[in-house]
Amino acid sequence: MSLKARIVKAVLLFLVIVIMVVGAGLLTFNFMVKKSTGIDIDQSQGQEDPSSMPKEEIDNRLNILLLGSDSKYEEHNRADTIMVASIDLKSKKVGVVSIPRDTRVKLVDRNSYNKINAAYSYGGIDLTKRTLEELLDIDIDYHFELDYKGFIDIVNTLGGVEVNIAKDLHYIDQADNLYIDLKAGPNKLSGAEALDYVRFRHDALGDIGRIQRQQKFLKAALDQILNFKTILKVPELVNDFNRNVKTDLEATKLLKLASMLANFSMDQVEMEMLPGEPKYIDGISYWLPLKEETRVLVNSLIRDKSYLNHKGLELVLLNGSGESGVAREFAELLEKQGYSIKKIGNADNFNYRNSVIITPQEHLSNLKDLAQYLKAETVIDESTEIKVIIGKEVDHIRQKQGFIS
Repeated sequence: MSLKARIVKAVLLFLVIVIMVVGAGLLTFNFMVKKSTGIDIDQSQGQEDPSSMPKEEIDNRLNILLLGSDSKYEEHNRADTIMVASIDLKSKKVGVVSIPRDTRVKLVDRNSYNKINAAYSYGGIDLTKRTLEELLDIDIDYHFELDYKGFIDIVNTLGGVEVNIAKDLHYIDQADNLYIDLKAGPNKLSGAEALDYVRFRHDALGDIGRIQRQQKFLKAALDQILNFKTILKVPELVNDFNRNVKTDLEATKLLKLASMLANFSMDQVEMEMLPGEPKYIDGISYWLPLKEETRVLVNSLIRDKSYLNHKGLELVLLNGSGESGVAREFAELLEKQGYSIKKIGNADNFNYRNSVIITPQEHLSNLKDLAQYLKAETVIDESTEIKVIIGKEVDHIRQKQGFIS
């Protein structure tokens, strides 16, 4: 397959992924296809050659907020679908975390708790983004917003999406002009029917069941996407995007991103829901996030995948540089990477120039990434503890603020 064909495939796949997730629980990216298809997406950027863009303009990992609402960018709306997609541009893996709209969070700058979908009503995309950054302990680089009309347009352009519906879905709300009536079994859903499917939440699982249907729809859509007939619809899909999607990711970066994601496949997408439990507080139903489970999930889907290899390892962090607070600083940093910190303290002296890892033989292979990250010497010792002595040369780690493979 030629480079041009691979880019077209990546462009199309990510276009559909992002649009569908943002629209009603599925995904979409606006991968610009000017070079590969001859379509000029952004007239203002039309003469810029993306191949001349420095690679530094797109980081190794991008975290993108995906929002869907029931009307088009109006003030005081509540976001109906909220997801965070994290793209590792080296491994070309994508992790997606679905955030139930009833998730109870502390709204940044408001000093009050509310449901996450209220953040959009109070402070738009900015408050939503900053609140999620606090909740997940990550930085969010860009955002995409799509309303339901855009979702319907996209699905109709695709010619509908085939989904095997597990059970009859029936709900009527005359006040909101909502009439859902979908039968169990294989169905080829039109845009309006697909919207009903991914919005339905009136069963025992409520919002959780809705998220499960959203993710099921995404997978069905992507299975359908990867065929020649859909590639022929790229111009229509791009037009749908321009009419309906709002993003702060510049056209040139979108095109660069598309070229970097050639050969992407559905096998590289992992989707999970924010861990939590339902609970009523003052008569209001919430989804309460579970802190430890959320940390593990974020390490898995949004941070570097290598963190998973260290699950269960307990470290003793020791200050070997004499710099006040350095052991605690690195304990917090490594906890974010999936390590457990047993205790912190001081080393036998403060004259360590470089960091040192002292470990039993049995854990040596699991600590290779950590040793490389810290640029640390590894010493075999048959004690039961894994000791990490932080030396004076740590500025390179502070600049990274996390593993970068």
